[in-house]
Amino acid sequence: MLRLKINKEPYWLELGYGVKVKVKPCTSAVFYEAKAYMNSKLAELAKVYQTNKAAGITNDTAADIENPVKREAMADKFLLIGLGIAGILEWNGVMEADVDKAAPLTESKIDELFSNFWAVAENFRHQYCGLQEILAAEKNVSTPVPNGTLETGEVTVTVAEKIKTSARFTSADTQKQP
Repeated sequence: MLRLKINKEPYWLELGYGVKVKVKPCTSAVFYEAKAYMNSKLAELAKVYQTNKAAGITNDTAADIENPVKREAMADKFLLIGLGIAGILEWNGVMEADVDKAAPLTESKIDELFSNFWAVAENFRHQYCGLQEILAAEKNVSTPVPNGTLETGEVTVTVAEKIKTSARFTSADTQKQP
């Protein structure tokens, strides 16, 4: 069971390694904006791949679009970056590589952070749009398992008895039309 009560105000997530991000609530609008970003990035790669293939040019990154496993990994990466672009309002603890100053919150810096620090990216994914957030909000960690047993061991579903019928059909019955 889910309650339709979601954070309406921005909140902070601690992603590890001293990185904190302030996010807007992960609503359907945020998710679909991220999905549109993912689709546009995959379409760009497909276009580059088709152009290069027609010209006889081999490009390792674009060629990965044909490999279903790599294509799925790229889709996940682009969806996560899209979630960052759509959802992150500000951040702390993200520094420029060569100078001692905070990195600006831009698409390219979100891409750089999530592409180079997979643990931060996964922490963001789990905290921002994961089931853990929903269960924590509900304070509901004892969900039923598929066989109908609660975590406490109480059976919530019983096996239905088989109903016996005395009706018999003949092949003549199935051929009759009204």
